Amino acid sequence: MIRYKAIGVCVAAVGIGWILNILRPSTSIVNFQELTHPENRGTYTVTGFDLLSDFTFQVPEVSCEDPRALEILQSNEIPESVRRLNNQKVAIQGYMLPLKSVGGRVKEFLILRDHSWCCYGKIPEINEWISAKSKIGFKPVLDVPINFYGKLMVGEKFDENRFLVGIYQMDCDTLGPPY
Repeated sequence: MIRYKAIGVCVAAVGIGWILNILRPSTSIVNFQELTHPENRGTYTVTGFDLLSDFTFQVPEVSCEDPRALEILQSNEIPESVRRLNNQKVAIQGYMLPLKSVGGRVKEFLILRDHSWCCYGKIPEINEWISAKSKIGFKPVLDVPINFYGKLMVGEKFDENRFLVGIYQMDCDTLGPPY
């Protein structure tokens, strides 16, 4: 009889722990609630993925040392309206996908147009993400749209094997809530 009571107590404890875990706000939500707009937000050009992804950009599946890859890249054209944002301070809304963190602070991450990549497995187009870095790092804010403030670089970026890995990079200064 004592054995069954002990099992019942364990089941009840697990159930209560499970309910409390559901009711506890996630760290991501707490981090989101701490976001504020930067005081100098007027110095950033507001842009969006509606502009950054409003064109087709073909990605070669081979190294750019291959003539076929060079041919594909040369056929691509980033619109002038997007190129004008190169080396400019911008604010853009998107979703954070952490890649590297140090001491609980995200130092490298992707800024995604939407979160269907992580939730539904849809692979984004190359112009639907920004590779971002931060010297100070940020607390992770996941699954909610936020604003990213920083210097945007526009242009093809290649890895050490000459594969195209992106067309947008950002040195991210700060995060803020959506407008």
